[in-house]
Amino acid sequence: MGFFDLFKNNEPVRVTESQQAIDLRKKQYKLFEDYINSSTTNTAFKLYAIQLCINRIANALVKCDFQTFKKGERFQGDVWYQLNIEPNQNQNAADFWNKVIYQMVMNEDGALVIQSRVDGSLIVADDFTFHEYAFKPNIYSNILVNNYSMNSSFLENEVFHLKLNNSKVKSLFDGIFEQYGSLLNGAIKNYNRSNAIKYALNIDSTFDQLKQKPVIDENGTQVTDENGTPLTEYDTVIDDLFGERLKGVFSDKDSVTPLESGLTLNDLNSTGNSKSSGSAANKTTRDISAMVSDIVDMSADAFMIPRGLLKGDTADIDGMTDNFISFCINPIAEQIEDEINRKMFGQKNVSKRTYCKIRTDKIRNYDLTKIANSAELISRIGVWSVNDILNFMDYEPIKEDWADKHIISKNYSLVEDDLKGGENNNDEGNENEKD
Repeated sequence: MGFFDLFKNNEPVRVTESQQAIDLRKKQYKLFEDYINSSTTNTAFKLYAIQLCINRIANALVKCDFQTFKKGERFQGDVWYQLNIEPNQNQNAADFWNKVIYQMVMNEDGALVIQSRVDGSLIVADDFTFHEYAFKPNIYSNILVNNYSMNSSFLENEVFHLKLNNSKVKSLFDGIFEQYGSLLNGAIKNYNRSNAIKYALNIDSTFDQLKQKPVIDENGTQVTDENGTPLTEYDTVIDDLFGERLKGVFSDKDSVTPLESGLTLNDLNSTGNSKSSGSAANKTTRDISAMVSDIVDMSADAFMIPRGLLKGDTADIDGMTDNFISFCINPIAEQIEDEINRKMFGQKNVSKRTYCKIRTDKIRNYDLTKIANSAELISRIGVWSVNDILNFMDYEPIKEDWADKHIISKNYSLVEDDLKGGENNNDEGNENEKD
C-alpha cells in the first residue's frame, strides 16, 4: 500500500487525553523550556547554538525547489503545491519544513510526517512511538498532533520518517558541554566578581570613641538590642551607614553620602586616579564571548555547517555556501527526496520518470550581471533554453514557442562533420592540382 493508498474515509479521532497523551505532549512542548530551566548556566548558550543551526538548515531547505515530473516533463500538480506552498491548511511550506527540521534535531527518533485521511494534508507529528522491525514494516503509534491523540497506527510505507545522519546529535551536545560548561560558569563568575563594587570602610580612633557613648531613651534608660546587648552611638551610626546611606553609593544614580569624622571609604577596585579605573571601569566580557563562540563552532561542526556561515561572516561567502549545500543540505534533501519518491510515487512511477526532484541550487542568490556570461555560454551550446535560464533565476517564463527551443551556435559542430569537411577540401585540392 503506497502513500496515496491511505484510507480517505476516517478522520483522526479527537479523544479525551489520557495521562500518556498528556505526558507525550508535555515532553515535546517543553524540550526547550527544560533546557532553559536547567541548573547549569551554559544551558541557554547550548539552546542558542542549536537554534542557530536549526534556523540555518530550515531557511535553506525552504529556498529549495521541490520539482515534480510526469513522464520526464515538469508538472505542477497537487503534490508540487503541497511541497512548495501549502502542506496543510494551517501551515505554509516555510512553517512546515521548519518544524520538520526542528523535530529531526530535537527528537532522537527523527521527524514523522503523516497524511490526513480526510483531505490528504501533510502533517508533522509532535510525538510518536516507534516500533522497529527487521523483516516487516515498522509501526508508528501513539501519534500526537497539535493536542490530537490519534488512536490508529501507521505502517512504514504510510509515513515519511526523516532522521539526521547522527540522530543523537542533541544528546552528544549535552555530553560535550557538560564538562565545557564548568569553564563557562567559571568565566561568568570571574566577570561578575571583577564587576562587583568593593569598598573598605576605614575606622580610626576618632570614630572609635563613640563606643563610649551609650544610646539613652526618653526614660533615661540605655537602649539594648534584641539580645540584650547595650547599644552605643557607634552601633547606631554603623547600622544607619550600611542600612541606608550606602544604598546611594551602590545604586546606578549619582549620590552623595555623608560620613562621620573618623570614617573613610576606599575603593578596593581602584588602580589609579583615572575615571576609567576602579569600580567604574568597564570590565571585558572577552572570555565569556570566546567560550560562547567555541560552543557555536562545535555546533556548526556537528551539523556540517561552515563556522563563518553560522556566525554571519561575509568573507569567502561563496566558498562557505558551496560547502554548506554540499555537506549539510544535500544529504538532508536527498533523504527527503528518497522518502517522497518511494512512498508518494513508488517504483513503477519513478522508473517511468514520474518523480520528485529537490533543487538545492535555488539556495544561492544569483546576480544577473554576474552570471550573464555563463548563461550565454550555456544557451549557445544548446543546454538550456531562454525559459530554462529565466526559471533558474526565478523569473517568469516567456510565453513564446521560441523561448522553449534550444539553440546552438554555428561555431560548434560535430567532430564527424569537421572530418568530412576536411576530406572534401583535400579532394578538391587534389583535383585542382591535376588540372
